[in-house]
Amino acid sequence: MKVGYLGPKGSFTYSAAVNFFEEADLFPYDSLTALLEEQRKGTLDYCVVPIENTIEGSVLPTLDLIFQTLPTIQAEIVLPIQQQLMVHPSHADSWEKTELICSHQQALAQSQVFLLNHFPTVHIEQIGSTAQGAQKVADNPEKRYAAIGARAAAERFGLTIVQENIQSISENETRFWVLGEQPLSSNLAQGMNKATVLFDLASDHPGALYQCLAIFAAEKINLTKIESRTQKTKLGEYFFIIDFETPEEDKLQKVLHQFEEQNFTVKLIGNYTTYFPNVRKS
Repeated sequence: MKVGYLGPKGSFTYSAAVNFFEEADLFPYDSLTALLEEQRKGTLDYCVVPIENTIEGSVLPTLDLIFQTLPTIQAEIVLPIQQQLMVHPSHADSWEKTELICSHQQALAQSQVFLLNHFPTVHIEQIGSTAQGAQKVADNPEKRYAAIGARAAAERFGLTIVQENIQSISENETRFWVLGEQPLSSNLAQGMNKATVLFDLASDHPGALYQCLAIFAAEKINLTKIESRTQKTKLGEYFFIIDFETPEEDKLQKVLHQFEEQNFTVKLIGNYTTYFPNVRKS
């Protein structure tokens, strides 16, 4: 089984993948675009992508690429996220003199309070993943660089953690989706079953969004998330993504049929289970 993830090894997406897949060949990709394209072409059986964080909300590039490629969600992983500040061991005693901090935009945003308090004037560089940031620090031992990322990244690249758990809140978690064509399961502890739909409004008129949400309300289906994203066509054109607790199969099909009757363009992209890597079922 071939599984792709946003790499390199040591990223949070790697942690989600290695927790979920007990036996699989894992392949790192430098960008979400490349990762989803390989999964779309069938090069990969599955790919693991970050979708939402407690502090920073949705990972918007993932949402936009999913709207373009329409993959199928087979599982969701909820991973506790703790951000560490790491430097090359030669600079561990003088980490306060750091001249550049690099990491993924999400990790930087999740640690912005710490950065404002300790490095208000230091140059910040956004990079493709947290592990790529750690690799950059390791590859430049003569420079006073620091990275923000997972403990696993520090271990992989031989860096020293000089400040622990610098994320803005302690209960920081990220949701990851496992995308692929075939259903699968894991021995991880399970949470709720969810479904996700993408849809466009039939037309721009008063009450259009209400008509959509009223379908869920009438069937007493609990929504867990709703978000709009621009279609990148022209101003005012959006698509919506809705996550909800999965109802019985007949009720789910009834809801989808009602969408179609009202001329909404709707696509069910997943009916899946949520898993938690910190506890495995016996």
